[in-house]
Amino acid sequence: MLFPRCAELSFRRQAIMTSFMAGVILPLPALADAATQTPAAKPVRHHAPLRAQSEQVTVSARRGASGAGQHDAHSETVISRQELADRNIRVMTDIQRVAPNLTIQPSFGSGALNFTLRGVGLMDFTQNNTPSTMPYLDGVALPVSIMTTGMMFDLDDISIAAGPSGYTHGQATTGGEIDFHTADPTRQFHAGLTEDIASYGRNRVEGYVSGPISQSVSFRIAGQSMTGGGYQHNAAGQGFGNANLGALRAKLKWDIDDTSNLIIGGHWTTDQSEYASGHNLYNSYNVPVTQDIYQTEWGLDPRFAKILGIDGRNTKPREDNLFWGVNVRYTKNFSWGRLSTISAYEMADEHELTNQTDSILSYGNMFRNNQTNVFSQEVKLESIDPSARFHWETGMYYSRSRMAQNFWYDSSDRPGTTPLNETSYRQNQQNFNQYVQLSYRILPKLRLIGAILHESDDRQMLNVTSTNYNLDTGGIVGTPTNFGNSGALSNEFGGRVGAQYQFTRNIMGYMMFSRGFKPGGFSANITQQAAQLRPFKPEQILTYEGGFKTMLFDRRLRLNAAGFYYDYRDQQLLGTILVPPYGVLGGYVNAPRSYIYGAEFDAEARPFRGMILTQNFGYQNGVYTKFQSINRTATTANFAATGVWQAVNTNYDNVNMGLANLTLSGAANYTWNVLRDYQMTFDVDYSYRGRQTQPQYIGQTGIYRSPAYFLVNSFLTFAAPRQHWSVTVYGENLADRRYWLSAGTQATFYGVIPGMPRFVGARINVTY
Repeated sequence: MLFPRCAELSFRRQAIMTSFMAGVILPLPALADAATQTPAAKPVRHHAPLRAQSEQVTVSARRGASGAGQHDAHSETVISRQELADRNIRVMTDIQRVAPNLTIQPSFGSGALNFTLRGVGLMDFTQNNTPSTMPYLDGVALPVSIMTTGMMFDLDDISIAAGPSGYTHGQATTGGEIDFHTADPTRQFHAGLTEDIASYGRNRVEGYVSGPISQSVSFRIAGQSMTGGGYQHNAAGQGFGNANLGALRAKLKWDIDDTSNLIIGGHWTTDQSEYASGHNLYNSYNVPVTQDIYQTEWGLDPRFAKILGIDGRNTKPREDNLFWGVNVRYTKNFSWGRLSTISAYEMADEHELTNQTDSILSYGNMFRNNQTNVFSQEVKLESIDPSARFHWETGMYYSRSRMAQNFWYDSSDRPGTTPLNETSYRQNQQNFNQYVQLSYRILPKLRLIGAILHESDDRQMLNVTSTNYNLDTGGIVGTPTNFGNSGALSNEFGGRVGAQYQFTRNIMGYMMFSRGFKPGGFSANITQQAAQLRPFKPEQILTYEGGFKTMLFDRRLRLNAAGFYYDYRDQQLLGTILVPPYGVLGGYVNAPRSYIYGAEFDAEARPFRGMILTQNFGYQNGVYTKFQSINRTATTANFAATGVWQAVNTNYDNVNMGLANLTLSGAANYTWNVLRDYQMTFDVDYSYRGRQTQPQYIGQTGIYRSPAYFLVNSFLTFAAPRQHWSVTVYGENLADRRYWLSAGTQATFYGVIPGMPRFVGARINVTY
């Protein structure tokens, strides 16, 4: 749902547990009656118990921006545990089906993803830069997007906050954040198992066990396995795209006393999937092109495989990755405030083979070997009651990352180049953010808000070495070139000021002005010139947002809306650079001036018992106002005519960014009793996404524009709440609509990553 859920109140723990254990689903009007004035109680978000599809205890703590409620001046999309199951959100790219103005796209068929909110996002295909929209796992930042692999299970909810962040926790960004909240240990024993089988051999198994170890210590262990589901194929009919992923997660919670607790968590994921390859839409190499969007091809030069030391008999693009992390959280309540700390360590060991031409030709293959670890530490102090006349919060966030990356690229189709290039480097980075936010109710209905932050980001590219190989001999051609080191340091201030006015108990309006930023970074692929190591600049954004939040008709109707305008300076984007003799390559550039504007709207209605109607609306549009860059098409055409690589620049002033202007989603969900002990639930939902120009193709048309698409899904559940089991049958993309998620390019090959076709499946869930 867009913006916070309606039930955003503090509850007495005992009252909640009593109602849960009794199997009572509190009606909306009753939620207000459970509100407490106890100052030491930490704000929590309450979700209604699930319809026998997973664990009923779904209360989780929130902090900072992620906990914004109906009475807070902040826009936020919250997707509950129930909605994750109902909408069949099983992988990251599914999230954009239910959240407005959100884009999550694969990066050139890689397992890495690019997150964009309201048009603000960086396509980080080199995986070594800070994302504009930051993913978090239980408040721990994951600055390398591929670290999000395998986390979509046993989630309490997902919150998506648009706009500059870092004022109340974490790291400063320009686009916003996506926070994945995992389920906590419970004081009563609970267990659950879900088996989900669908088309194309897709099989997903998910389970958890949670309960007490002693009076003060509780635990939770959850895991998932996902296999199959590959809906692509080659000309010979050989299937492609099967998942092969396993993940485990564990938490141990110690309630030290009535005012403090300690939570130790850990997670582990292994991924050996065939990640989505592209469909060859166009090329200039006379490679056959079909109209079947689900057809792809792959090829691998055995000499390339030998140099890399990988199995050349398996030519399919694939992953061989391992991710793990640990974190420790401590919370202490005092009479005057709350102290909280998070210490975390995240590690990624990535080995990724991709085929950029989407053809049987071997060139265009890339292999990435990436080892990255990130340590982060946050300490925060805040006053207890956010609704008090004066509320304050302040803290410090520190992160340090260490990356070692080798990037191989087969360019044997390009005249005058050596067939294989390896670029290797290490990157050290550290970030330090300090923030303060204050709010004061100057009148009974008027509250003023102000925040300031300072962030320092220091990163160095170390020992950048470019080595050219000869595939015929398997040896090195010439001497490896060492380009030495390069650094980028940024020190920036950000802040926001705003006001909110509570017109009535259930109607609130707000306005917010913010200045956000994020640090610069480096392009790090096929390094042939020292100029390629010149860092791109930090970006800044000035945002203006206003909106209202309402709960009407005894809390049976929620209407929320917001409008925004972003004034962008030095926008970071994946553009084009010229690197003879390799020609035009992807590289990060800054667009000096641009702007984005739009609106969002959310409604949830409960017209009568058992019926829930929802509707989300998002509109966004962006324009470059000062931007000159290399024209990829014209530069390539000039080389074809003259045989000389020479940059052809184009002025892109007043050129549209090509964002998906319109995003819509809605659902009708009805639950009714069958006999005495059973329930039926029927649901129909849809999503619409407007056409989009892929962001790396600035100012180009035709083939680069992703068409709009409309998807319809449905499910029917038969549940026995008292017996704790349910059976669901479902269909996704019922109209079997052909569409694509993103597109990529390699020289004059252009391909698209297709979205999934029609899937039908069944899900069985048992809980205790």
